[in-house]
Amino acid sequence: MFKIPDRVADLFGDNAIRIEFQQALLAAGQVQDYEMQYLEAGPFSEIARITYRRLKDFDRTALPEEKRELVAGAKALSHRLVTSGYAIDKAARADEHAAEDWPELLAFVQGKCSARVGLPDHDGWERCYTHIVGRAEAALQTGRASEDRDAGYAVLRHFAYFFSGDVGFERRWYIEVPEAG
Repeated sequence: MFKIPDRVADLFGDNAIRIEFQQALLAAGQVQDYEMQYLEAGPFSEIARITYRRLKDFDRTALPEEKRELVAGAKALSHRLVTSGYAIDKAARADEHAAEDWPELLAFVQGKCSARVGLPDHDGWERCYTHIVGRAEAALQTGRASEDRDAGYAVLRHFAYFFSGDVGFERRWYIEVPEAG
């Protein structure tokens, strides 16, 4: 699907996230035994898609508090990993590259995202944005491959788009990607 194979895995995936997704799916009772092998060794972007699809409509109110938080974090993180992959793909297809204004874009995204933490209907948001925005920032650092920098910039643009009507949003950051299904 991606111009550069599984850029989501390259920038955002690690074994700890795989385990977190597995634990959340098990806590929610949303995984079959035969799927565990795939969740352990399958492509990271597909694991994110499976996790989001299984958790997007799951009612976690009956779970104990710590499991509710785990499931909420995995749902939010998997959702935005999928849409971040869409942003990376869209930018790559349009031959868009990281711009020198990335520190300004990063500051805008960090400020807006941190303001959402704790708001109603934003369960798991802090887990989501700290992981993804932090990794996107790391990808933009001097010395990183241009493909990493381009992907990190696309992801920050994607997060900025959530706040496109807010003061401080720059039109050049506009990127619209489909929602995860």
